[in-house]
Amino acid sequence: MGAGYCDVAVTSTAGGVSQIKAVAGAAIGGEDILQNMMQHLLPNSENLFLSHGINEIKSLGLLRVATENAIHRLSSQTSVQVDVDLRNGSKICKVVTREEFEEVNLKVFEKCESLLTQCLLGSKVDIEDLSDVIVVGGCSYIPNIRNVVKGVCRKEELYQAINPLEAAVCGAALEGAVASGISDPFGSLDLLTIQATPLGVGIRADGNTFVPIIPRNTTMPARKELIFTTTHDNQTEALILVYEGEGIKVEENHLLGYFKIVGIPAAPKGIPEIYVCMDIDASNALRVFAGVVMPGTGQPMAPFMEVRMPTVDDGHGWCAGALNRTYGSTLDLATV
Repeated sequence: MGAGYCDVAVTSTAGGVSQIKAVAGAAIGGEDILQNMMQHLLPNSENLFLSHGINEIKSLGLLRVATENAIHRLSSQTSVQVDVDLRNGSKICKVVTREEFEEVNLKVFEKCESLLTQCLLGSKVDIEDLSDVIVVGGCSYIPNIRNVVKGVCRKEELYQAINPLEAAVCGAALEGAVASGISDPFGSLDLLTIQATPLGVGIRADGNTFVPIIPRNTTMPARKELIFTTTHDNQTEALILVYEGEGIKVEENHLLGYFKIVGIPAAPKGIPEIYVCMDIDASNALRVFAGVVMPGTGQPMAPFMEVRMPTVDDGHGWCAGALNRTYGSTLDLATV
């Protein structure tokens, strides 16, 4: 757990091979804790800093630094004295206890607990089988974060042989060295990490519904397909909108890209079989294939299209939204 994100993973490791069994995460972290505490120390801060003038920015900076310092000290002390002159006529002189800090950030700690529980359930690993529990990131120094982890994982002690602030950097360096093919005569880089998909990947179908084709926590590389069909008589085109996420409605998920398939043979609705296949390779690149097969022939009626995602990074995501609003109902697909 760092400043802006909380990640949880369950991995199975042996002989230099590490397989990620399940992952869970949310955009919650130290910045949320900091903002909660700033609001607690100065309840009317939003109104005080509304104009965003240079003096207000300076005052906000003073409050931020004082709050950060208090949070750091509460990791080793049960209470701290916060004294800060905001130089705008406001002064803060307050004692903050660790219990008070934990109460202010109760929702953050509850979210951490739910992510741990979700990840353990997704991994299908019994808690008794966890050999090591490792916490990394700056927020892992917060006592209640550690207590939550130990409570959910039923551990009296956490893994101590790694610096929580250096772990992510060391891991990135190792992965980068392995990926670049650096020769290592000592065998320290004979490592393999088998990744899992952090979110489901699928398309829009059945109205405005997100239909996952590759479920969350699928081991990569992965290749899966589903069969869809037309929703209108004599429908000759279909709009493929690709999303990642866990939401039921498409707008609750993240748009990765879109394309249109043409050349569907004119037939009553429900007759053409439209295969949509998704492939994620070992380098985490996603490709989407789509094509049409008429029942009884077994042969594609039109060339299968292959599109690499994401295709909306160029700022044209609005175009997919416009196409969906205008043609979504007429170019829709239904699951078979």
